[in-house]
Amino acid sequence: MQFGLFYEWPNPTLRDWKILFEEGMEQIQYSEALGFDYCLIAEHHFTNYGNSPAPLMQALYIGQRTRRIKIGTAAVILPVWQPLRLAEEIAVLDNLIDGRFMAGIGRGYQGYEMAGFGSDVDVSRGRFQETLDVLIKAWTSDEAFTYEGEYVNIPNPITVFPKPLQKPYPPMWLAGTSVDSMNLAAKMDMLPLSSSQMGYDGVRAQFGSLVHARAAYGKPIDNLSFGLQCITHVAPTDEEAFEALKYARWQNRAQRGLNRHDVVNGQVNAIPYEGELDDEAFRDRLFFGSPETVIEKFKKFSDVGATHISNWMMFGGIEHEKLMRSIRLMGEEVLPALRDAHPPADLTAKLLEEQPLSNEELQSAGAARAPRDMAT
Repeated sequence: MQFGLFYEWPNPTLRDWKILFEEGMEQIQYSEALGFDYCLIAEHHFTNYGNSPAPLMQALYIGQRTRRIKIGTAAVILPVWQPLRLAEEIAVLDNLIDGRFMAGIGRGYQGYEMAGFGSDVDVSRGRFQETLDVLIKAWTSDEAFTYEGEYVNIPNPITVFPKPLQKPYPPMWLAGTSVDSMNLAAKMDMLPLSSSQMGYDGVRAQFGSLVHARAAYGKPIDNLSFGLQCITHVAPTDEEAFEALKYARWQNRAQRGLNRHDVVNGQVNAIPYEGELDDEAFRDRLFFGSPETVIEKFKKFSDVGATHISNWMMFGGIEHEKLMRSIRLMGEEVLPALRDAHPPADLTAKLLEEQPLSNEELQSAGAARAPRDMAT
C-alpha cells in the first residue's frame, strides 16, 4: 500500500490563512521525512469549508519546499477551468517540480462553488469530458489542433508549450464513485480515487466495476491501483483518537451546509442535520484509533482492492500538534506494517465471476453513507 496526506485547509474559525497553510506545509514536510509517498490538494472556493482555491499554485509551493514526495490534486475541477490555460499551467508545474506531479481531476459536486464561476452541476459532465479531451490533445500533440464541442471550442489551430516533463503526461487520478467513473478510469488508465464513506461493500463493488471495465476494454486486470479517501486520526489509544470526533463532525456538517448552499459571508452553517449518524455509526466510517486499530482497518480495505490511501487528517480545525502526532504514529507504526499489504491475488478473478453492478446498484451498495467529497 502507498500512503499520502489530503489537504483542503478547512478554516472553521477564520484563522489567518498563511499560518493555517504553513501548518499544513510543516505537516507535509514531516510526512515526507517519515516515508509518506504523496500529498493531494483539493480545490474549493468561496467558503471556510476548505480554503484551497489555487491548487496548482499551492502544489508549486509545496514542491519547492520538498524533495521526494509526489504532489497531486484531488481534484482539479475541470468544468470551472479554461482548458488550454489549465493544460499550460499543469505542464509548467510538472516541469518546475521535476516530474513529481499527479494530475487528479474531478467533475465537481458543489453547486455553490461552481456557480461562482458561472458554471452549473447540471452540465458539468459534458464540460468535464470536453476539457479532458483538450488536456490530452494539448499535452500529446506536437501539431496545432482545433476542437469543436458543445461547451469548449478552439477554432484557431493551437500548439501548447511546454509539454509536461512526464511522458506522455503526468499520472492521472480520477475522483468519483460511479460506474461511469470506473469505466472512464479503466478506459484511460487512470487511478480511481473513491471514498471509504462508501463502506466495505461499496468499495468492493466499485473495485469490481473497475475490473469488469478493464476486462471489457481488453486491458490487464492484474496489479490494479485503486485509491481510497479516508478520514484518519491516530493516537496512542482508541479513546484518545476518538476525542477528535468533534472535528470530523464539523467537517461533515459543513459539507452538508455547503450542499444546501447554507452560507453567510463565506461561513458554512455547520449544524446537525436530519438523518445524521450517531457517534457509533459515524466512527465506523472513520479511520480513528490506535496504530493497531487503524492498521487492521486499512488491511480490511486492502482485501477489497485499495492500494493507495489518501489520508484526510487536517479536518474541522483539529490542532496542529495533534495532527503532527497522528502523522508521526502513522509514519513510525502504520506505514511499516502495511508496506507489503496488497489485495488478494485471486480478488480480480472472483469479481469477474460476479455480475457487474448498475450505477444504482453500486450506489446502494454504499447506501446510508455520509456524503462524499467528490462527484459521482
